[in-house]
Amino acid sequence: MDLINYDSRLRHLMDVDFRSILTFIVFVDTGSLYGASLVLDCSASSISLHLKRVRSYFNDTLFIREGRNLNPTKYAVELSHQLKLAFYNLDTVCHGESAVADCELAIGENKN
Repeated sequence: MDLINYDSRLRHLMDVDFRSILTFIVFVDTGSLYGASLVLDCSASSISLHLKRVRSYFNDTLFIREGRNLNPTKYAVELSHQLKLAFYNLDTVCHGESAVADCELAIGENKN
């Protein structure tokens, strides 16, 4: 196996902060920095730093600032759903429990 040319699609994931991705998912689900900070038991400024990191991973606008509110774009909501499903699948692989049905239920509930 040529380690130097190892699968670049997997290799670049070493640079992704998965805690920030999970923070992004919680922020989109709760709809506010404050709500996400309550769920994750951390400060709103910490949530903001994680969201800034997530913005650097994607080449599209994730949020629109409207007054004091930071609102996710349609792309961010769709991305959050995809990432949540990916994390649920990872959890299923790691723990052997099927959480995909729960995720699909939760995603369906978030679509208004």
